[in-house]
Amino acid sequence: MQIHTVAVGAAIGQACLLLAAGTKGKRFMMPHAKAMIQQPRVPSSGLMPASDVLIRAKEIIINRDTLVELIAKHTENSIETVADVMKRPFYMDSTRAKEFGVIDKILWRGQEKIMADAAPPEEWDKNAGIKVLDAI
Repeated sequence: MQIHTVAVGAAIGQACLLLAAGTKGKRFMMPHAKAMIQQPRVPSSGLMPASDVLIRAKEIIINRDTLVELIAKHTENSIETVADVMKRPFYMDSTRAKEFGVIDKILWRGQEKIMADAAPPEEWDKNAGIKVLDAI
């Protein structure tokens, strides 16, 4: 089964993983969309006992390592590379996401046919109330 993924706004954290996990050659991003990977966040510990804080810390480390391995697998980067860029939030525009291996193609106006089920551009324009001029 082929899974097509498309980022149209922001693919942050696990959403970026889902974007990268699409079928190779079927992972797309709009030109102004953003992607970002980062380490998982620890929920507020508040007045939690120290033993519970330790349990959460161990779990977050396991989650981080799993996230690093999955992103490395789907982007074909080394685990070391992914772990290094995830030390801080790693923001990517569509070009950077393509270079990093999160996506395969940037969707520009006129490339809508890549997505077979999408309406043709003229129908999009008509539905959006845009009037197309034949000549300028």
